[in-house]
Amino acid sequence: MNASRRPLAAVAAVVLMTLVSGCSSDAASSNEDHGGGRAAAPDKPRAVPGVGKVEKKSDTDTLTLPIDAYDVSMSQIVKTQLAQNALVVDCLSRYGLTVEYPKATVNTGSPHARRYGPPESLEAARKYGFHMAQGDPRAASGTKMVRHPADVLDVMDGMKRDGSGTLVTSFRGQAVPKGGCVGEAQRKLSAGEPKGTRSGHADMAAAIKARSFEVAKNDPRVIKAEQKWATCMSGKGFTHYKESFAAAGDTRWNTPKATSAEITVAVASWNCGKKANVVGTWVAVETAYQNDQIDKNAETLKEEQKRLVEENKRIDAIIAKSGGAAS
Repeated sequence: MNASRRPLAAVAAVVLMTLVSGCSSDAASSNEDHGGGRAAAPDKPRAVPGVGKVEKKSDTDTLTLPIDAYDVSMSQIVKTQLAQNALVVDCLSRYGLTVEYPKATVNTGSPHARRYGPPESLEAARKYGFHMAQGDPRAASGTKMVRHPADVLDVMDGMKRDGSGTLVTSFRGQAVPKGGCVGEAQRKLSAGEPKGTRSGHADMAAAIKARSFEVAKNDPRVIKAEQKWATCMSGKGFTHYKESFAAAGDTRWNTPKATSAEITVAVASWNCGKKANVVGTWVAVETAYQNDQIDKNAETLKEEQKRLVEENKRIDAIIAKSGGAAS
């Protein structure tokens, strides 16, 4: 799928946290991760209890969810990356190597703007189809990738990039740390934290956010709303889309810019989403599930927040020491 139009549910800190890799992007992204996690959840998703009034909602450009209050903020994700970049730069300098990173930027809109398939607004659909707005840091493309020299990559990752899988243990007569400079930087960022803890990440909050999406996807109310959306789209001549994500993920939209056909489908998707109240239904179900999980995991979430506060202090110190040069 073209990176410039991926549904934002699939784009998050993932892009930003690859800034230290061989092909680095200047895009920041959010924390969306629809994988598994530690949050308690039924093995077989069923109708979510406690769903309140399902309000009418069509736009997601300013959408917030209950778990956002406990998750890592976009600004902290960016600061974590800046600190990691600074540590990598310092490490590489020991070997006489240099690297420049593109500026890390923060998306100013909602990290959930495309969480449910349709574009975040009718205006966005008309202008950009399913693509990201021009200049949006989530709209990373190959033309914005940074290509690092081979020796920098070897020391950066601690592994040869020739496909052999050979570990790089020394360079110019000096030992290379396990996992290269990136591995060293990550260990310094998480120094003093419980083993397995990832800097710039709140495990429980991320797990609840991921699980709430999967549970809601299988909730009868959401399924019914998606079916209404599909019926609406079929009435407009788009009979092969069975759910709102199918329209956004159509491989025909793998183009540098939105085509007229894409814009037509995107506008139809937004209008049908409004008619079927796709967004309002998803939000109501996810909100109920997240609130329940927040109550059940209150202590863990509280501990995560404490850890993030301390981590943020450590990150600020690293950035201050580097003078922000790794930005």
